[in-house]
Amino acid sequence: MITEVRDIEKSRNKLRNDRDNKNQNVKELFSKAKEAREKRDAINEDVKLNKALRDLRKEDADKAFGELEKIEDSMKEKGISPKDFGKRVKLSKQIRDLEMKIQTTGNLKPQEERELIERIEKLSLKLDEVEVADEVRDALRKNRKTLRQLRGEALSHHKEVQKLAIISQNHHDEMIASIKEARTIRGEADSHHQEIIKISKEITNLRKEINRISAEADRIRKELGQETAAERKKRKAEEAAKEEEELETKAEDVLERYQSGEKLGFEEFKLLISRGLLTDND
Repeated sequence: MITEVRDIEKSRNKLRNDRDNKNQNVKELFSKAKEAREKRDAINEDVKLNKALRDLRKEDADKAFGELEKIEDSMKEKGISPKDFGKRVKLSKQIRDLEMKIQTTGNLKPQEERELIERIEKLSLKLDEVEVADEVRDALRKNRKTLRQLRGEALSHHKEVQKLAIISQNHHDEMIASIKEARTIRGEADSHHQEIIKISKEITNLRKEINRISAEADRIRKELGQETAAERKKRKAEEAAKEEEELETKAEDVLERYQSGEKLGFEEFKLLISRGLLTDND
């Protein structure tokens, strides 16, 4: 039964080691899951920021697009064609040429001069319209440039959101996997623990039975006039103490003889060395 108890204790100790190792593994996995969660949450904050910036740029782009539509409608109302670029230079040259003609032609008749002046006035009105059209077209170009820029920024933030979302999901998956593995291992550790409790009860019951049998054996030995296990243990301890005392006395006697110059045998030297009474200097 004692041998059986010792074998069972070995099994229990092995289970304890396995349980403790698994619990340590669980601790490390939960720590890993916590780290992954913190990384995920930090990235999610960046995702929120980029989403907000993306939506803001989209809103600005929608406003810019609305302004663009207003400008294009205004151009249509005024009959301004996108193909009318360069008219300002042409009209300005025509006006200068007519003005120069009036100034340099000395024999102009009043009717001819009036006609030239009327042409200059008409061209000037057209020039004013063209200048207005050019201003509108400049506004149109600027608005289109702003719209492209805003849409580009919105797209850039959207791409960043997608990239960060993938990284966040990876950290989330890592966290879930670590937690799942930790729970599985913790279940195994708990199972080991329950088995340890069961084995410990079994060992306790066996030891009780061993103690009962030992007590019964001692009772029988006493009835038979034999030495009990406790008495035998006590006797051996007393014999060992007596033997130790005798060896100490003998060693002291041998040391005195050695110090007085008497020659010692090999066994006597061994005795002094084993008792620590001789050093290398001796």
